Amino acid sequence: MEDKANAEVLGGGEVTFSDDGSEAYLCIITTDKTKSDYTVEDLAKRLKNAGVVNGIDKAELQKVIDERIYNVPVKIAEGKKAVDGIDGWYEFLFQTEIDTKPKILEDGSVDYSEYGDVPTVEEGQKVVIYHPAIPSEDGVSVRGETIIAKKGKELARLNGRGFIYDNEKKEYYAKYDGKITYRDDRLQIESELIIEGDVSFTTGDVTFQNDIHVRGNVLTGVKVISERGSIIVDGYVESAVLKAKKDIVLKNGMQGNGKGYLEAGGNVTGKFFEQVQIKAVNDVNANAIMNSDIECGQDVIVSGKYGIIIGGKVSATRYIHATIIGNMSEVKTTISAGVDGDLFAKLTKCEQDMSAVNGELAKITNVLGQIQILMEKSDRKDLGDKKMALMRTKIEKDTRLSELTKKKQDIVEKMGKANLAKVTIEKVIYPGNVIVINGVRAVVTEEEHHVEYARRGAGIIVYKIGE
Repeated sequence: MEDKANAEVLGGGEVTFSDDGSEAYLCIITTDKTKSDYTVEDLAKRLKNAGVVNGIDKAELQKVIDERIYNVPVKIAEGKKAVDGIDGWYEFLFQTEIDTKPKILEDGSVDYSEYGDVPTVEEGQKVVIYHPAIPSEDGVSVRGETIIAKKGKELARLNGRGFIYDNEKKEYYAKYDGKITYRDDRLQIESELIIEGDVSFTTGDVTFQNDIHVRGNVLTGVKVISERGSIIVDGYVESAVLKAKKDIVLKNGMQGNGKGYLEAGGNVTGKFFEQVQIKAVNDVNANAIMNSDIECGQDVIVSGKYGIIIGGKVSATRYIHATIIGNMSEVKTTISAGVDGDLFAKLTKCEQDMSAVNGELAKITNVLGQIQILMEKSDRKDLGDKKMALMRTKIEKDTRLSELTKKKQDIVEKMGKANLAKVTIEKVIYPGNVIVINGVRAVVTEEEHHVEYARRGAGIIVYKIGE
């Protein structure tokens, strides 16, 4: 763009400048278009008098003279343009905005399955790259003056928590597995996902790697899954599905209506459970359990003011402790402590399988040794395929042996717990209930108070607590 305000008038012509002063234009003003007595030196001198001292293009001046380019501005000088710097910027390697718009399907229905998906990262994962500012380069005008370029600004380091910053690479890495957000200029990686309201069809299912804390309720028909952590629900839970690698804690209990399901790799705790199916690797703790199907790998403890178990089936590998079991209406409740089946038989079978696999591994290892010797002595490259096949078989057998070893450990652990199996009732157990301890079954025929049930030999004995 020419700057008319900076135009210089000289005899028979006019010089104009671009806005930044990096270019100069000459316009020879004449009515005699046949005039050709200009010289390059003459025009250059006139330009110098107008202040143009840098970047004059004498070839372009000669062209103006030869082609008699009059009454038209022609660029005849160019300096060095300034190059503005570029501000530093952050490249986020995750979705910084959560999509809160549910999908409308072709049939007009709404799909909430991906509604409000939470971005998650793994420990050590690169999450942000900082691209430093690109330096500016000052220019030189046709007048010989410095043209100041705009400098690129560096951005401050990100604030927040849950990440590690590599100062040399200018990169940010997740400090641990968790939910990642960038809000209000703060980068945060949290090992706990906090849901302030309810989980319902409106929000859709929730799946997260680590701990999930629901401040509200979990309503019918949804799933809440913590792949590596625990789940805490402050409100109540309806007929939903909750699965956690660690613990599940329901502060206000669960009414499952026969469809509720809880599965935990640790403990399950709640104020009450009604019409719920529960599977827990460790303990189940509650104030009341009603018409539920419970299976846990260690203890079921029902305590508190009521501490009641009514209806359904409750089983634990070790202890079951309750204040009251059943009611006067003799609603059938099955209480099972210990294990069903012969663990000794399972242990024997497991050890036999381990011995067989060890024998096969010994043979494979021996053959591999012989093949290796032959290959080294006689350069038998044709044995390579057979060696690889045996190596694959060996890996399979090693994997199988690891599985059997883990199975044996589980059986031995269960045996230890089952040896301690018992059912304790602090107040009363009503008739009609069934007690099963390590596969031995007994029906309660009369009301018992302050008793404990345990297996002795081939039967179950009942004795008063404290005796």
